[in-house]
Amino acid sequence: MSEPLREPDSPHTLHERLRQLEDGMYRLPEQTRGKLRGLLEEARACQDVWAQGFAMCLLSGCAFYLGNPRETIELSAGALEFAREAQDLQLETRLLGGLALAHHRLGEYDRAFEYFLNSLRLAQQNNDEPGRFRALNNLASLYTDTGNTQQALAAQQDALAIAQHLPPPFRGSAMTHLIAIHSQLGDHEQVLRLAEESLPLIREHCPPRWLGTITRDVCRALLALGRPRQSLEAARQSLEEAQSQRDQENICALTLAEAAALMALGEWPAARSPLLAALERSREMGSRPLEVEALKLLAELHEGLGNHREALGYAREHFGLERQIHAREVESRSQLLTAEIRLELLHREAEIERLRNVELAQANSALQETQQVLLHRATHDPLTGVANRAHFQHTAQQALAGLQPGEHVALIFIDLDRFKEINDTLGHHAGDQLLQEVARRLSTAVRATDLVGRVGGDEFTVLLRRVAALEDVTTVAEKLRAALDLPFDLGSGLAQITASVGCAVAPTDGATAEALQQHADVAMYRVKHAGGNQVLHFDARMGEPARQRQLDRDLHAAQERGQLRLHYQGRYSLQGALVGFEALIRWAHPERGLLGPGTFIPLAERTRLILPMGAWVLREACSQAVQWDFAGRHLCMSVNVSPLQFEQLSFVDEVRAALNLTGLRPEALVLELTESLVMRDLDRARSHIEALQELGVQVAMDDFGTGYSSLSVLQALPFDHLKIDRSFTQGLATGPEHHTGSQRVSRLMGAMIGLAHTLQMQVTVEGVEHAAQLDLLRQLGCDHVQGYLLTRPLPPQEARQQLPPLPPGVSAPADFPDPS
Repeated sequence: MSEPLREPDSPHTLHERLRQLEDGMYRLPEQTRGKLRGLLEEARACQDVWAQGFAMCLLSGCAFYLGNPRETIELSAGALEFAREAQDLQLETRLLGGLALAHHRLGEYDRAFEYFLNSLRLAQQNNDEPGRFRALNNLASLYTDTGNTQQALAAQQDALAIAQHLPPPFRGSAMTHLIAIHSQLGDHEQVLRLAEESLPLIREHCPPRWLGTITRDVCRALLALGRPRQSLEAARQSLEEAQSQRDQENICALTLAEAAALMALGEWPAARSPLLAALERSREMGSRPLEVEALKLLAELHEGLGNHREALGYAREHFGLERQIHAREVESRSQLLTAEIRLELLHREAEIERLRNVELAQANSALQETQQVLLHRATHDPLTGVANRAHFQHTAQQALAGLQPGEHVALIFIDLDRFKEINDTLGHHAGDQLLQEVARRLSTAVRATDLVGRVGGDEFTVLLRRVAALEDVTTVAEKLRAALDLPFDLGSGLAQITASVGCAVAPTDGATAEALQQHADVAMYRVKHAGGNQVLHFDARMGEPARQRQLDRDLHAAQERGQLRLHYQGRYSLQGALVGFEALIRWAHPERGLLGPGTFIPLAERTRLILPMGAWVLREACSQAVQWDFAGRHLCMSVNVSPLQFEQLSFVDEVRAALNLTGLRPEALVLELTESLVMRDLDRARSHIEALQELGVQVAMDDFGTGYSSLSVLQALPFDHLKIDRSFTQGLATGPEHHTGSQRVSRLMGAMIGLAHTLQMQVTVEGVEHAAQLDLLRQLGCDHVQGYLLTRPLPPQEARQQLPPLPPGVSAPADFPDPS
């Protein structure tokens, strides 16, 4: 959709009026849209198929230039039906290109590629040179945005050669795309040279929005060459023109260029408003590439302004969106490779038409070789050469569809044990070598009719076709496991590994490839948790459901994706004054919502993810305490410590590092340990606690009263605080019918409080939910209370409201408004 399409002359007045409006689609899309809608109604009234298709084509162009790619897709798809009914191949070619451009703007590169190729094929079949130019020109743009710059340059050279024989707007379009390619390559001097050379042609013959497109690249080049003032002037001048044209895409891009120039000039505050406006506009347009750029600049802006929390928030959004875009590109790679095969076919077809006799046979042979290579790339793992996930599942489904009565198909899932240790000790290159050798051994151990696949990381699958007896599956699985027993020579050293192997057999364990793989995965997972290096068949009675397995996979990425949260529950004196917060972890699962620790902490401990997770909780809680000026308010932040964390020899060093990193005073931190934790190794517990207290950190015994040797632990270890478990608080019943039991619990709790005070510990009672319980605790003389009667765990923005005012003479941090 880059320049006017010249239709054959027609005596029909409606057709002429539509053609007259075509130029306005590029120059004045907002005003032209209203007129086009009127002509579309006329075309519908007289049932003119071609006019309806052409009017909708022009309307889709208006939507595209106004920054509405979704509306562009809807209108182009509707117009395509009319073009085909009217048998207008030139209009059909143009609409395919329009659909491709809209999907390109949305970052849906696989669909855009498909439409571009169909447009090129149709143009080639009908000797439509303008159509060929548009397809190649836009393919170059797509290759540029996906980082395939060499392919982009090749497609652009083809487009430039065609443009030499077409009207000036075509050459202007080609130069615009060529400048974009050099911008992507970082060839900034070349960008400025080509822009200066092309601008007279663009201004005279091309739509105004193309000036904005070129200016975007010129601004980036000027900024990269250390000329931010010129970049700012160019952006602002072109931005006015884009706003007059209501060109949403260029308005957004030029606003980002303006903000980037302001930041380079040190005018940080002035850049904030344009960046927020650009972010909002990019989201309204649905342009993920522009949204990524806006989030990146906002993170840099707030980092420059010293607003580190806001910078972290935008950086996480930027990282998350980039991961989404990357994930979609990875998912679509197989489809893109297939599309590349079709592009190669198109080039070969054009060549074949010019060849004669012997040359024709040679071209056919080359075409077949290319097709086989590209097909192999689309269906096989590039590292190991075995089937990739998509090809493996497709083949498995075909095998299941052809299953005969009495026959079986088996799927074996293989996961390498402790593969991460190879990467950590010998390096990733050695890890890659190991995976290649594993794939070779597995392929050698099965029949030619069977299939080996790699589904990701260190996970492999094997498909056994036409298995006569179930015992054969066990035999093959053991053979595969044994094939990995011999050491692997990785050049940098020998490596010994084992494998966890799970099996599932159709039709007993599933009728689809997905179900079969899922059940084999469940069996493998059971082996993994039992220590690995075994073979296990799936059994419907297995207690590890697929949902829990998926939760395990999700948890591995939760911290990286910024899904972990901290909520804060207040701890209060008996007079009602806040004395501190306890940090409590939550998981914002994208599908299951906000999950409490009971759902995922046991899983994190089994998989040792609790180590990086616990380190993050400690740093985040300390950072929050500093932001809330706990030292000035004389408050403490309590953090729970897992057994696995506490057992690490480096635990005290990690606490010291967190305090140094965040700047929190040690006396403002309370680490909470459970009795079961310290009982694992009393000597290590005593050593850690004494070292922590030397730092100035306070240590609390949490959930006191739930173990079997609580009194001995209290006497053996120098705790600063004692937290009495909520089970005792629940025993302080408020009704007369529970009076006797409540008295017993009250006496017991009084004895515990007295013992703790004798040992110079402060006492906190958990789980206070009724006013009567609070009154009893006052009488018993405990120091602090915690529970739903006072406050529930709250997210930071709500917990912040609980803070007391700062004492006189103490000032709050610059970015924190004091509640007083």
